[in-house]
Amino acid sequence: MKTNPQKVTIVLNNGYQLTGEVNILSFDRFSDFIETHTVKHIKLFNVVIGNTPSEPTSNFYIIPKDNILYYEPADKD
Repeated sequence: MKTNPQKVTIVLNNGYQLTGEVNILSFDRFSDFIETHTVKHIKLFNVVIGNTPSEPTSNFYIIPKDNILYYEPADKD
């Protein structure tokens, strides 16, 4: 399976800020992926909550699109 990881920061409706990677598949931009892909959830990998790394046992989070307040693509190196 082909992957296209994109690093993003997501702020949820409850105020939590999550930074991690999303496989945006064949899309070029995260905004295209989240706005046009038919899935109702996204899977966020290598998650950092706020500025604190997540627990080693938490490899990913499944986030319903309805719970996303806004998102920002991370700066590319």
